[in-house]
Amino acid sequence: MKKRIVSHSMQGAFVFVLLGLFAIMSTLLVLLGAQMYRNVTMRADQGNENRILNAYVRSMVRAEDAQEALSIEEHDGITTLAMHEMIGEDPYVTWIYTYDGMLCEQFTRAEREFKPEAGSKLAEANSFEPEIRDGMVTVTIGYGDEQQCVITESLRCSSGTDSGEKQEKKDA
Repeated sequence: MKKRIVSHSMQGAFVFVLLGLFAIMSTLLVLLGAQMYRNVTMRADQGNENRILNAYVRSMVRAEDAQEALSIEEHDGITTLAMHEMIGEDPYVTWIYTYDGMLCEQFTRAEREFKPEAGSKLAEANSFEPEIRDGMVTVTIGYGDEQQCVITESLRCSSGTDSGEKQEKKDA
């Protein structure tokens, strides 16, 4: 009879070890799955950020592609892509720039001064470097951890103000 008692306790221990292994393996599987999900969503977010920045800048350049409508302006050390337009008989300007770690857009009457803090925040961006040369607009936007989005758009109308003719404006 003692042999049966020993075998039942061995069977119980074996079942307990199997349940423990199952619990450990299940936990590891959940942790690995969660890490993989985090990595996939992070890569997808980075790709989406790149596509959003790309689409936004391209659509703004295409929308404002008119005779001498685009220029690069410097306001108190902030480089902006300026898009000038007439609405009715009033001149307006849209500035795209980075300020405080964000890509911003400011739309206002042309005679108003540039105030970087007044712009609408669009997306996270570390740097914004526009260039207009030979009928092409090239914008390099830095975002995230040393990632860049380079956008090149051909102007259909006459070229804007070339980068070599960067306009300096000092706002009071």
